[in-house]
Amino acid sequence: MDTRRSLLNAARSLVAAKGVKAATIAAIAEKAGVAKGLLFYYFDSKESVIRAVAQELDAEYTAGLRKSCLGGCALDCLHALFRHHFDFLDHNVEGAQFLYQSAASRLGHGVAGFYEHLYAGVVAVLERGAAAGEFRVADAGELAYMILGSLHGIGRLKLFDFKRDYDAASHLCVFYDTVLLGRAQGAEGS
Repeated sequence: MDTRRSLLNAARSLVAAKGVKAATIAAIAEKAGVAKGLLFYYFDSKESVIRAVAQELDAEYTAGLRKSCLGGCALDCLHALFRHHFDFLDHNVEGAQFLYQSAASRLGHGVAGFYEHLYAGVVAVLERGAAAGEFRVADAGELAYMILGSLHGIGRLKLFDFKRDYDAASHLCVFYDTVLLGRAQGAEGS
């Protein structure tokens, strides 16, 4: 048995299900099936366990984010970014719940990287599209913040099983195409 991995998995599961406060050192150790003191052999504190889980999830998410924007026009990249985000949520529900739960706690600084990478990725795509004349963007940072809010809010709704089967990526693509391309939905031939 890999004790460190068991502790990380236990922390991930507890935070995802019950929040950071409920993931006490004792609860993490008990869920991992190890003595409470053994946690301190691998980690300095509860915060360092949570940070380690957040770093793993951020690395996994960011690797997929980078792959989603390889080549193609900026619009295709933005669509791929939306799909990646919701695919991650759909295929890694516990990891996504962990990120949302820990971001809402005072330990949120440990998971801020997830949002920073997503925001930077959206800004880069918007700037690339604007520079190529593909998008009409007045302020890439401001619009990226709105897109981040859309991804975050809809993601939370889906994770809480509100319209779980809603195809958020497709609907966001249509909505932001209208915003970025300056044309009404269905008016492509006009």
